[in-house]
Amino acid sequence: MVDVGSHILFIAGIVDNDILFKNEKPLTYAYYHEIKKGLAPKNAPTYIDEAKFKSTDNKTQSTLQKYKCLACGYIYDPEVGDPENNIPPGTAFDDLPDDWTCPTCGSPKEMFEPI
Repeated sequence: MVDVGSHILFIAGIVDNDILFKNEKPLTYAYYHEIKKGLAPKNAPTYIDEAKFKSTDNKTQSTLQKYKCLACGYIYDPEVGDPENNIPPGTAFDDLPDDWTCPTCGSPKEMFEPI
């Protein structure tokens, strides 16, 4: 384990591997930022100013309220839903199941605030 300032780098050797979800996209930084709407900390080289991030979003303004995870920055967008957890587009945050958790970090609904 090496602390590189903005992240912790884990160095390991692969003992065994298997592709678990062949039809799923891997969680790359691009996927995390574009699809999961995750934000990096200010000292990270991949940091994107949230104000710029919102202003470059080409989607039309939603009539449904978006919510942000206070733990990791994930944005729940009702227009997108959470397809990985079988939440269809158009599902308002208040209509999510009580046991729904952040698909990025696993935080409960109580850790989200409206944005």
